[in-house]
This record gives sequence, structure tokens and C-alpha cells, in this order.
Amino acid sequence: MTVLIDRIRLKSADQREPFMRWVREVDYAACQDLTSVQRFRVFECPGGDGLDFFEIVEVSSLSDFEADTRSALFHGLHARFVEMAELGDQFAGQLLEPGFERRS
Repeated sequence: MTVLIDRIRLKSADQREPFMRWVREVDYAACQDLTSVQRFRVFECPGGDGLDFFEIVEVSSLSDFEADTRSALFHGLHARFVEMAELGDQFAGQLLEPGFERRS
């Protein structure tokens, strides 16, 4: 499993609500059809000094994800994303197993 972390800056402050609505209603739902995506979460960063959101995308592999990025679905998502926001830094990495997760 590969993890991608993207820093996101909105193009303008008035894009905050439309961007959050789009993530919840469109972007999350689209992941069902991007077979490489195993988990996808977007986090809001109020007062983030130029960082409005960041996203964590867990994918089966970089090559599988790259194949998904060539799909019409991904191109449509990207087109809408760039109307509202821009990517800052992007990081990719592999988990140092086993990690830690608290279980209730």
C-alpha cells in the first residue's frame, strides 16, 4: 500500500464551501470507480497559513493509481478541482510496518 499526501490551497476564500461540498458529494463518491484507491480522506486546516486542506490517499500501488489518473473520470475530477484549488507539495511513501492503531 502506498500513501499519498497532498497539500491543497484554495484559489479564493469563497471557494471553501463549494470545495467542501464537492469533496463530500462528488470526489469521495468517485473513489468507488477508481479501483486503485483504497482509502481517501480530506482534512480542513482552518488558519493553516496558506494551507486550506490536505488529503491522504491510500492506493494499492503507484502504478495502479497512475493508470486511474489516465481515466476520463479522473480527468473530470481534476478539471473541477483546478477550478477551485491548487496542489502544493505532494508526498508519497510506504508504511513502516506494523504501525500502531488504537482499537476500542
